[in-house]
Amino acid sequence: MKETQPVIGDLAPDFKLTQGDGIEFCLSEACKKKPVVMIFYPGDFTPVCTKQLCDYQDNFESFKQWNVQLLGLSKDSTEKHKSFSDKYGFSFPLVTDTKNKVAKAYGCTSSYMFGWVSRAVCIVGKDRKLIYRHVEPVPVTRRTSEQLIKALEELKLKGLI
Repeated sequence: MKETQPVIGDLAPDFKLTQGDGIEFCLSEACKKKPVVMIFYPGDFTPVCTKQLCDYQDNFESFKQWNVQLLGLSKDSTEKHKSFSDKYGFSFPLVTDTKNKVAKAYGCTSSYMFGWVSRAVCIVGKDRKLIYRHVEPVPVTRRTSEQLIKALEELKLKGLI
């Protein structure tokens, strides 16, 4: 995978990663069904990450109404993802990007995080093109469900989802 920052409209880098339940997630296959909202986050059980993912879970029905699938990505192990997901009841998969290869391919790493994954959200359309990308300027800020739903509304108005 390239280590460059993709541009809106580019074909999104494809990947296959293991989910917390041990099942493989393949972006190109998932996109055939519906757009994918990729949530890059530094780590399971950390305060901001927990708050962020719980916010998305609390508003999961709103995301379903937009016919998108949520996907969490971090470097944590599948075992840790499973424990995190079980504790908070996430209805969306968490995948393991152990060496941050996918995060790097999407330009979602940060010098503030010493080159590790930054907090970011990318949305990939059914045609596998990148249609939204937001990387937080600092690791303690995050996109709220409300902000993502507004972004989905704008994408719908543009005919991208």
